[in-house]
Amino acid sequence: MKRDISRSIPRPDGRAKAGGGAAYIADIPYETALTARFYRSTFSRGRVKAVHLPDLPEGYFVVDHTDVPAHNHVALIKTDWPAFAVDEIRYKGQIMLIVAGPDPREVDRILGEITVDYDPIPPAVTLDEGLACVGGAMHGTDNIYAEFTVVKGDPEQAFATAERVVEGTYETGFQEQLYMEPQGLVVWPAAEGHKVVIHGSLQCPYYVKHAVEETIGPGYAVQVIEATTGGAFGGKEDYPEIMAAPLAVAALKIGKPLRMIFDRTEDMAWTSKRHPSRTTVRTAHDGSGRILGMEFDVLLDGGAYESYSMIVLQRAIFTSNGAYNIPNVRVHGRAVATTTVPSGAFRGFGAPQALFALEMHMERIAGEFALPPVALRRPYLLKTGDPTITGGTIREDVIIDRLIDKATELSDFEAKRERYDRDPWRGIGISVFNHGCGFTGDGEQRIIKGVATIRKDADDHVEILVASMDMGQGPQTTFRKVAGAILGIPAEEIGYDNPDTDKVPDSGPTVASRTIMIVGYLVQEAAKELKAQWKPGEAQEVEKHYTMPPQMKWDQETLTGDAYAAYGWGVNVVEVSVDPVSWEPAVLGAWGVYDVGVPIDDRVVAGQIQGGMSQALGYGSLEKLEVDGEGVFRQRSMADYIIATSLDFPRTTAVTLNNPYEFGPFGAKGMGEMVHDGGHAAYCAAVRQALGRECSSIPLTPERIMEIMR
Repeated sequence: MKRDISRSIPRPDGRAKAGGGAAYIADIPYETALTARFYRSTFSRGRVKAVHLPDLPEGYFVVDHTDVPAHNHVALIKTDWPAFAVDEIRYKGQIMLIVAGPDPREVDRILGEITVDYDPIPPAVTLDEGLACVGGAMHGTDNIYAEFTVVKGDPEQAFATAERVVEGTYETGFQEQLYMEPQGLVVWPAAEGHKVVIHGSLQCPYYVKHAVEETIGPGYAVQVIEATTGGAFGGKEDYPEIMAAPLAVAALKIGKPLRMIFDRTEDMAWTSKRHPSRTTVRTAHDGSGRILGMEFDVLLDGGAYESYSMIVLQRAIFTSNGAYNIPNVRVHGRAVATTTVPSGAFRGFGAPQALFALEMHMERIAGEFALPPVALRRPYLLKTGDPTITGGTIREDVIIDRLIDKATELSDFEAKRERYDRDPWRGIGISVFNHGCGFTGDGEQRIIKGVATIRKDADDHVEILVASMDMGQGPQTTFRKVAGAILGIPAEEIGYDNPDTDKVPDSGPTVASRTIMIVGYLVQEAAKELKAQWKPGEAQEVEKHYTMPPQMKWDQETLTGDAYAAYGWGVNVVEVSVDPVSWEPAVLGAWGVYDVGVPIDDRVVAGQIQGGMSQALGYGSLEKLEVDGEGVFRQRSMADYIIATSLDFPRTTAVTLNNPYEFGPFGAKGMGEMVHDGGHAAYCAAVRQALGRECSSIPLTPERIMEIMR
């Protein structure tokens, strides 16, 4: 059968708009593509008894689980999430069918006439309801996706000999990524047959390729092309797979290209968000306040399917002690199943939740023992050679003390902190943190097997071939600069198109603060080798594969050893005032000082710091996202979900201190996630001083502050 494909396939980099401007997937004219939409469950939880379809006009199609050629699941970390729901619904909005046709209005009419008979099951929309298995367990017998315990030293002895114990519980909510461009894909069967092509807004081309291959089976090849992507923040790590798997099934059945572009309401209502968390922290102290040991109990709300909850939980656990060397620690963590939209990846990936609990508990300790917050922290700061919470070793040069000195100097922290103890409704807070760069342990080598290639053609034109993509964080600038500096070629003359899996090797996903440190280092090493063997007028190619740095060891079974090859380090300071009538807080100043190794491009780094701080401050102050009794988000539009504008927060005073990392390009380390790790905690510490009350949950909206004060 001859297959109808788009009239023209655009360049992978999306440069298809008039005038040469970048084009997002929604801008690219696929004139022959049918509009495809998901039919989503209209109930929160239950058993499907029957699905009733209206009569379909000619040229319109419905696709469901019976059309899946191979496996009806989305291959993420686990395969529990079905591509199409069959007989079980776990959350309102779960994908059941695809309806496709030429007229979007007719597609919407058909969607509105579909009905489903079902037997309802009580939803479990909170952590406590999930733990209690309200309505019965969705995952195993206990509703727990993942559970880990990490122990360092002898915490039982520390608490047994403690003269005083300080305890607190800290909560964080959902957070919406709110990337500039909503989710969108175009999927078509290739003209040559037995191949599916996916073009769209996505972070991880090979993740999408693998997921679709699992769903449609080995009889088909899969090609994934990344379109110019307008932001992601982790939100396009899992959801493109969730879209692409059923869309590929539909494209094969219908034999035509399908175009699915979410509007903002659909995107906000049904895509994954940051995991809500509840963390209880206990610390054992001697009579002077010295910390003898710590215990953490970490709960993450994973939603209706596991997605990345296990890995997010691991990151939260491994980050729970932050930048401190506490001798005796026990961390217990669980990811809980609930009947909400499955939680997924978001910048920081569990670290912002853990660090909020840690840093606010440090503030609580400072208050309990009347200790200055910086003086409290300094004796416990990690140093080179110190053990990590997983039994690894800090091998890099640690300059966290210099970062603190610089941040407190720039913000005049000590003087303001002392003054605001006497001045009501003003406060200044600090947070200290680190962030492991790259995948956990040996994951880069065991799972990802990162590869980077540099190719030179016979005209001596050089091209970088990697699966890493640019969603605004800058690798199309920094990778070119790295290769150009080594080869002596202007960066703008080096080719680097958006990834196409038919053309580039699998260098792994664009996540986990790994892009510049891991893949950029491979680009650097490939460029060095190409330079050494350069033959003018002759085509050449150099491919480099990732290997773990020497001395780094990791045991995945016991979660022991070096969890990360290197860390980014940071200190944030935030100054606030609070209106005692309206309870509105105002941010008066923000400071961020970081060790990112060596910045490859100062403007890229400065942009990351500004954006990351604003996102963290929004997380801590404005971005309220709640679910109703059915587990559906109440805030599903930009009118209801409030994010910061340029008028809400002052420009962050941003500084980096150079500290070269041996296995990063020109000494660079990852930083994209770290800049979101501490701003919310510093903000809440400042509000805590302004109010003179504990502030143990975010976002700290005026309504929440009023509750705290009353």
